[in-house]
Order: sequence, then structure tokens, then C-alpha cells
Amino acid sequence: MATDIIDKQKTIKIDRRSVRRLVERVLADHGSDESDLSIVFANDAFVRELNLAYRKADRPTDVLAFAMRDVVGPGETSVVEGPESVLGDVVISVDRAKVQSRRFRRTVEHEILKLVAHGVLHLLGHDHERAGEKREMRRLENRYAREALAALGGKERQGS
Repeated sequence: MATDIIDKQKTIKIDRRSVRRLVERVLADHGSDESDLSIVFANDAFVRELNLAYRKADRPTDVLAFAMRDVVGPGETSVVEGPESVLGDVVISVDRAKVQSRRFRRTVEHEILKLVAHGVLHLLGHDHERAGEKREMRRLENRYAREALAALGGKERQGS
């Protein structure tokens, strides 16, 4: 399993080790521990360009997930292109993470870990279109973010 972490922003320092551990945990829990993926940290302008190009939405968003497999449901995928072990790419706006961390009164680190979990869960087939799916996805992303923070000795409250 390889997790490429690409940092295209200068706003905050990314704890690559905690991101990598979180990704490993999510993949292992979903039986995909041999999968490869990339996590890109960028600013709003970069994410806005991608959102416009691929989703026709001319605005930044917090996280985008680009799956390399057709995703049918959690654990049910088929390869679209490329090596079978490649899940895809997750792109996170650190600018959105900062805004959301203030809004939800948690640290930026917590918000980033939550967004990483959210994006990886999308690559694994989770969605949040229906109420039940939304609750399950939120439960999982919160669990993974809390576990990753605990491993860092982090706090839940706003601190950064």
C-alpha cells in the first residue's frame, strides 16, 4: 500500500504521518490495505478549478474524491483504468478546512483528518446521498478522525 501525500499549499503544516496512519486504518478496515492512493492538500483556487472542470460547480469545496474504479457501494468496486491497486485521488482544500474548523469549533488538524477520512471513504464506495448513508459516513469519518487525533494526543476543541 502506498499513500502519496502532495502538499500544494503553504498555509498550514500537514502532519503526514498522522494522515498516512489514518489512511492505512481506513483501508485496512475495508479490506483494501493493498490499495494505493494520493492525498493532495491545496488552496481554494486550485480546488475551485477542479470543481469547475469535473463537477461544473464554480466554487471551492472542502474535499473532492476522484475514484479510479467504478464505485457501486462500500466494498463493491470495479476497475475503470490503471492498475487494480490504485483507488484514486483525494483533494482537500486547507482553506475550507480552516473555515470549517472555526465553524465547528475544532482544531484545523481535526478537520483535515476528518476530510481525509471522508475522501478515502468515498474512494471505497461510501456515499451520503440518503439519510442512512449520510449518518453512517459521518459516524465513520468522525471515528477515524478521533482515533487519529488520540494517537497524536490531540484535543477536540479549537486550538489552532
